[in-house]
Amino acid sequence: MQNLIDAKLLMKVFGKIEQQGAPAETPVGNGFDLAGMQIATGFDGYDLYFFAEGVSLTLGFHQKYHIDAANEQQIDAFIQRLKQIDSRY
Repeated sequence: MQNLIDAKLLMKVFGKIEQQGAPAETPVGNGFDLAGMQIATGFDGYDLYFFAEGVSLTLGFHQKYHIDAANEQQIDAFIQRLKQIDSRY
């Protein structure tokens, strides 16, 4: 995949959603939702989960991430959603 997602952007957006989002049930349990993106943490706090645009992304230890998406367009839309949340909130 050609898209690289900055781990700092992911952590910054995660914090914004956690602080300003509404409580929500995510595919991995309790989390938060803001502007069409859901987030949650792993039970140990080391993994951060993001869900939006048909994409699921897990940010793990040492800022390594794993992304699941059907196609590149979904990833592009996911990245745009991250940037949109970062700039608006």
